[in-house]
Amino acid sequence: MTRRFITIFLLFCISMLHAATVETNKDTYTPNQKITVTFSDLESLNDDWIGIYAEGSENTWANMIQWDWTDDIAAGTVTFNALPAGDYEIRAYYNNSFVLEASKKFTVEPNLVAATVTTDKETYLLNELVTTSFANMAGNANDWIGIYPAGSTTAWQNMVKWEWIAAEINGTQTFQGLPVGDYEARVFFNNSLIMEASQPFSVTANNVVATIETTKDTYSHDEQIVTVFDDMSGNEEDWIAIYPAGSVSNWANVIQWEWANSNVSGSQTFEALPEGDYEVRAFFNNSYNIEASHAFSVENTEVVLTSHKEVYDPQELIHVDFDKMRGTGSDWIGVFTAGSGHEHEDAIQWKYAQSSVSGTLNFDGLLPGNYEIRAYFATSYRKTINFTVQDVEATTIHYENAENPENGFQQEWFHNGTPVSLINVGAEGSAHSVRAQRGDFSYFSFNNPDKKLRYLVLDTRIGTASHVGNFGVKLKTANGNRRIIFSSYMNHMTNGRNDFSGNAVPTDPMTLDGYLHNHPGPTDYYLDTKDGSFVHYKINIEEKLRILEPDNELLGITLFTSAGGDFDNISL
Repeated sequence: MTRRFITIFLLFCISMLHAATVETNKDTYTPNQKITVTFSDLESLNDDWIGIYAEGSENTWANMIQWDWTDDIAAGTVTFNALPAGDYEIRAYYNNSFVLEASKKFTVEPNLVAATVTTDKETYLLNELVTTSFANMAGNANDWIGIYPAGSTTAWQNMVKWEWIAAEINGTQTFQGLPVGDYEARVFFNNSLIMEASQPFSVTANNVVATIETTKDTYSHDEQIVTVFDDMSGNEEDWIAIYPAGSVSNWANVIQWEWANSNVSGSQTFEALPEGDYEVRAFFNNSYNIEASHAFSVENTEVVLTSHKEVYDPQELIHVDFDKMRGTGSDWIGVFTAGSGHEHEDAIQWKYAQSSVSGTLNFDGLLPGNYEIRAYFATSYRKTINFTVQDVEATTIHYENAENPENGFQQEWFHNGTPVSLINVGAEGSAHSVRAQRGDFSYFSFNNPDKKLRYLVLDTRIGTASHVGNFGVKLKTANGNRRIIFSSYMNHMTNGRNDFSGNAVPTDPMTLDGYLHNHPGPTDYYLDTKDGSFVHYKINIEEKLRILEPDNELLGITLFTSAGGDFDNISL
């Protein structure tokens, strides 16, 4: 008997040495305080757990108030949320069972200080921030504060705005401005809808009207629309939309829209729109009541390029009309070989658009091939059109070779002094030529030939009467009549337009009015000494005209002129 008693006693002592324990950090709590439990000497089984029960209640799942796993450790801590006033027990269990291994009683006494919520003002203006202050909260992670319409239930669908208060006992929370109306700020414990405290307040109109406008009254078709708004209500469902001008504010007519994101003021950018008239409109609280609107328009500003012809002759002047450029100094237009790059150096020719929105540019003629005319805003490519230069059969009209059987002259020559004469020496293969005396103005008419005849072809030399020679043409151009002379003695004069002007033969019906240009050498038109050899020239008259007047255009070569020299085989 004695030996049996000693054995039981020893087993009891050993079990006491390894008995599980649970302790709370306090014996008495208030309703807003969390419960911290320390446990030790557990068996570290996978499903050991700790629960809170009402004091004296049975160890069943139905009676459990809060619980947590011990995470398979023998000793540690577990924190539980605050509890209402009452008497409770912490209980420890092994291996997901309901066999009690350890317990500890504690009490939650009624909180003599209730939770409170206040606002910093009783009445706010429209869109004014609402600042709330709360105190004596439970300290739960899911305590929260909300704004409700005055007198409404605490149902979730009635809530206007809300925020977690991050387990704080005391603190503040600010809400964006609200529409006009009567409201209540309310506080709640632990994600419940049981209101712990409330504070009424109101929002009144402040005679400030919402405004909205666009940064421009007129946009281009490829430009984003930027809107600026102010004095919105701050509601989460305030919104901004673009409508066709004059249309009804319904969903079917909305072109683009965005939330104002609870902002009272700010900006919103919309995508580019087609050409047309529009309105940007501001709405409060997901309604269709227009609070503000602003009209604007979108223009089709795609650059327009037009070539006067789709197919040009070789060396024919290229005419390009442009429209809807920006009108800035960096706008430019170039002629490119089809498919070439977009840099200035890739262009065969290029010109600035003269800071104009619309206008015309002319480019020098080209050899046969396929080409593109392109427009650029600085380095930004905008538009391309295509054209072709096609080779044509050369056309030559012979006017004077001094071989007329009747009198030698093929043309009727006019003069203001000594008439021209026929001499018995000509260019290679020819027996005669025409001599014009130096200082006596002589000329004949080409009788308005086709403008395609832009080359002057002749053989010439200095006559016996002088050591210098001179010949030229009268032109019809897009800018009026012009005269060009080519002279071996002009190399000591200033090259350029208007070296001479007025009428060389004022009494003659074929007056030579308009500018007189010269193209001096010193070697371009050098004619050797008198009685020297004939020199053959083929001169692109339009090219010479455009050296002096880059934007002018040849319409026809009308007269051949001379003030000294021997001439043969004059052709266009």
